[in-house]
Amino acid sequence: MDKNLAMSDLLDIYGELLTEKQRDMLELYYNDDLSLAEIAEHYAISRQGVHDSIKRGEESLNEYERVLGLRAQQDNYKQELMHYKELALEVFEECKKTSFARNIAEKTITLLETLDEKLEAFDNTKYLE
Repeated sequence: MDKNLAMSDLLDIYGELLTEKQRDMLELYYNDDLSLAEIAEHYAISRQGVHDSIKRGEESLNEYERVLGLRAQQDNYKQELMHYKELALEVFEECKKTSFARNIAEKTITLLETLDEKLEAFDNTKYLE
């Protein structure tokens, strides 16, 4: 996973646990793509001060993930849903080969639709909001 995307995910999950200033700086840096100089100008502090605050915030986010593992749990859940979807597609393909398996195919379609809804909801839901 891209480092910036991974940090943005951690910020979504654990951002409320940071100080307000750290959270704001990390959001400006990762989500709004501002440079250290732009953030420093916004807060009227040095570039080094912004850098140090962002690094401390990153370390905190990584530590929260190490201890709590919420992002890993979410990744595992999504992978599990994807696995079930693959299995349901395999069942559906087998049903298409056999004419008397129509009722199984229909139930498999319902299962696939449900899995797609859950995956879409998972992708569209912000962490812990």
